[in-house]
Amino acid sequence: MRLKHIHIKKYKNLKNFDLEFKGDSFIDVFVGKNATGKSNLFEAIIEIFHHLYKFGSREIGFDYSIIYEIDGNTIEISWIDGELSINKKNRKSVGQTPLPDNVLIYYSGHNSKITDLVQEYEDAFKSKIKEADIQDSREFIGVGKEYKQLLLAALLLQKDGNRAKQYIFEKLGFDIANLGNFLIRFVLKRPDYAINKEKFDIILNDDSDRFWQPQGITKKFLTRLYRCLADDSAGPVRKEGYFQEEDEYILYVDVTAIQKEFEDFNSQELFQQFDNLKILGMLHDISMVNFENGREKRISDFSDGQFQSVYIYSIIELFQNRNCITLLDEPDSFLHPEWQHIFLEQLLEITNEATRKNHVLMTSHSPVTLIKHVNEKIKYFDIKKDSASCYDLPKNIVIKKLSTDIIRYSEPEQLLSILNRIQIENKPVFFTEGHTDPIILKEAWQRLYDDEIPFIPFYAFSCSQLYGLLKDDKIISEMNSKPLFGMFDFDQAYNQWKGIKGEVIDANPFNGLIRKREGKDVYAIMLPVPQNETIKNQVIKTGTVAETYCHESLCEIEHLFYGSDKTKDYFREEHSKGGGTLVVFKSDSNKTAFAENIVPTVGNEYFETFRPLFEFVKSKC
Repeated sequence: MRLKHIHIKKYKNLKNFDLEFKGDSFIDVFVGKNATGKSNLFEAIIEIFHHLYKFGSREIGFDYSIIYEIDGNTIEISWIDGELSINKKNRKSVGQTPLPDNVLIYYSGHNSKITDLVQEYEDAFKSKIKEADIQDSREFIGVGKEYKQLLLAALLLQKDGNRAKQYIFEKLGFDIANLGNFLIRFVLKRPDYAINKEKFDIILNDDSDRFWQPQGITKKFLTRLYRCLADDSAGPVRKEGYFQEEDEYILYVDVTAIQKEFEDFNSQELFQQFDNLKILGMLHDISMVNFENGREKRISDFSDGQFQSVYIYSIIELFQNRNCITLLDEPDSFLHPEWQHIFLEQLLEITNEATRKNHVLMTSHSPVTLIKHVNEKIKYFDIKKDSASCYDLPKNIVIKKLSTDIIRYSEPEQLLSILNRIQIENKPVFFTEGHTDPIILKEAWQRLYDDEIPFIPFYAFSCSQLYGLLKDDKIISEMNSKPLFGMFDFDQAYNQWKGIKGEVIDANPFNGLIRKREGKDVYAIMLPVPQNETIKNQVIKTGTVAETYCHESLCEIEHLFYGSDKTKDYFREEHSKGGGTLVVFKSDSNKTAFAENIVPTVGNEYFETFRPLFEFVKSKC
């Protein structure tokens, strides 16, 4: 499935708007400053296909023509002055003309019009549901944050060799080999069709009235799902079953059992069944859980940045056998710049098989996101005299336009700079993920040693870029047999550190967790944890020293100086999810001033945290 051309006569600021899709890339990215027409294009595409899916019962307020290719066939449809034409022949109906199986829409909530369009279609679909039997499948599927756990569970149910499953769980910091220990927990509530209707009350909780008497494919699915309940005889006591007072079911389902029971379902069919329960208002909650020390532990607390890849991978993986158009409306808009930087890189790692039938359109106004885009031409939205236009521009020019020279497109220059420094100074390189870390490392070395610093501190742009540099054999080959070091903050970057495959040669977080890359003189290091009790408690769990909160920790290089009277104005206390206090650095914009003006004024004792790390580096230089 691939769009070829769209013409829109007049929709908002899209006036006599023409857009041609060249090449065969599965993803096209549209950029431009706010209010230039990017989201209007997505709205128009939704309206066009809504008109075609419901032709004869759905009106549309503008003329259009669209050309797309599906299963090797080119389809040309136009709606001009109230007349339908398909492949240049006038028609009274769409008939058997091939249309996309689904239009998949990721919406982050910042565009209310797209949210409203998705909700309008979903409400219309709900109105057709009689009693509890869903016969039709939805053409439009809107996926927002409320789908987080459903998508994660759907990925868990894929076969163990599934690349998307393996990639996502590794990104979230879980050992794929241990996923068999998890159960899927369902909370089912009284569905919309049964509200205030006594005839659906559950009295016997058997085949006659279980799950509020669903019908058709919903009843068949729930009956089969009920066979997959996990055995609780050997595990801890848990609240499970039907609870009349709350009028809800809590079910724990065994992953292996559900994989076996539904082996006749493909990934999209299984997702659709869960989605049907959600549409009915029955699926109140779905989550992945395991039991540690007899207590239930739910996997749910991921940042938006971590979870963006789950949304996108899941959508494309689960619908890989269907002809789809996927609309991603500024999925990077609320992300930290580091997550924006790796977003497209993650998206482009999806298998070719999963993208052959899916044309992904994505809007963005972030120059950081574009840096990793493999295409040298980007579709750029501009507006003149209240009319939008879209044309291809070189990537470096687009980045310059969006950033107004705030961000410089300089990856090749950065790499060249690294290699030149290696050749000139003939020293190992010590990469950092923060731009002020090299300043602080130099100050720390001068406080602790009289010798010249034996390595080159070098800013790697982000934790993901640092991860890539430590795995870049080109960099390693230019090191002239010298070691390579990289230091990650003790926070979400823990997942990148863990992703460096190799032996952990120091498991003491107060020294800096050190992992040696397999077969290479390359060392991935976690920022050493200070002895300050407040900061220590943000990383170290109560108990053994080696047990940390992993990617849920919070210790950046600035935290090593917390407690000094000189630094107190740079930190604030927040309430953590666990009910305690969390110390956070106030603003990224203060980091340069902090490193250059404040760090040099603190006492020598605050630099002692670096000593074990420096001693290790000295031993390798």
